[in-house]
Amino acid sequence: MAATIPMLSVILVTICIESLLYGVFLVLSVISLWILARRREDMVNAALNVRGKRRIAYMTPMSAAAVLLFITNTAHWIVAVYRLFAGFMLVDGGTQPTVYYTDPAKAAEVTQLTLLMISLIIGDAMIIYRLWLVWAYDVVVTVFPLATLIGLIVCAIGSIYASALSQPGEDIFATETGRWITANCVFTLLTNVYSTATIAWRIWRANSRARRFGGASLMGVVGILIESAALYTVWTILFFVTYHARSNLQYFASDTYCAVAGITFMLIHVRVGLGWEQRAHGSNEAASVDLSTATTLHDSRQHPYGSPRVAVNITRIVQHDDGYEHYESDVNSIKFAPNNVSDASLAGRA
Repeated sequence: MAATIPMLSVILVTICIESLLYGVFLVLSVISLWILARRREDMVNAALNVRGKRRIAYMTPMSAAAVLLFITNTAHWIVAVYRLFAGFMLVDGGTQPTVYYTDPAKAAEVTQLTLLMISLIIGDAMIIYRLWLVWAYDVVVTVFPLATLIGLIVCAIGSIYASALSQPGEDIFATETGRWITANCVFTLLTNVYSTATIAWRIWRANSRARRFGGASLMGVVGILIESAALYTVWTILFFVTYHARSNLQYFASDTYCAVAGITFMLIHVRVGLGWEQRAHGSNEAASVDLSTATTLHDSRQHPYGSPRVAVNITRIVQHDDGYEHYESDVNSIKFAPNNVSDASLAGRA
């Protein structure tokens, strides 16, 4: 039944929903960028005795990704609005909007597809970056998602190229473009499911061991990761299913995909960041003491199994509950990531 939905209805509903999602994304972007900037500033002021502190005052990979996603999502929405006017007013006097919207070789359509692919690549690259940091810069654990990211990049280029060479009236469900699109869905789905599951397992493992020594629970962070990943995964599956069902709803899923990818990324920063902000007002003094203690214990070889070492590990996790600063909470050996704490303040998407 979904395949019989009129194309005109899908077009009008899509532009309305995409505009709504872009509005949500815009608000989340502003809050997220403010949190990232505020977090770096506070870390500079509070961690005066932490080596490498000055590096967090500069643009970080996470901040750069947030800015790039804001640009691509904004451009995608602008092109969507242009296509609405072009299809209903400018091209052929607005007499054939369905023909205009179903032509994948139109410049506006190719532009939207390009912006979507860039957004997906940025999002996947950042979840791999989170994975790398949470696992204390362990390259081995990133081999699989890096391979799927490369596959996504190759297929993205292929789908854009195939779309640009398409002929009017071609069946997009049976052309070469369709095969590239299918591969795109598979690669981005594999990257996100693997990375999210691996990050969540790492945090859960650290949490289960730290809780035995009275530390705060980190399961809220795991919940944020899983919920964000679920949103992105559901949308990817929605597009995949509607496309292979040859339903007009695939246009809806495709045109709103970019906004959903951006919302997923920003939502993690906002949820984690606002939680940190609420705790920060009541724990600034304690945080300073913990940072001093962390430095002392790092230089000391005493108490390899004692609760002070575990407490420091717990504190760092809580303060950076997107995950980047810990993450070997083994009772026998607590290993922190190297000194670069640029993106340690916020982590997550999946």
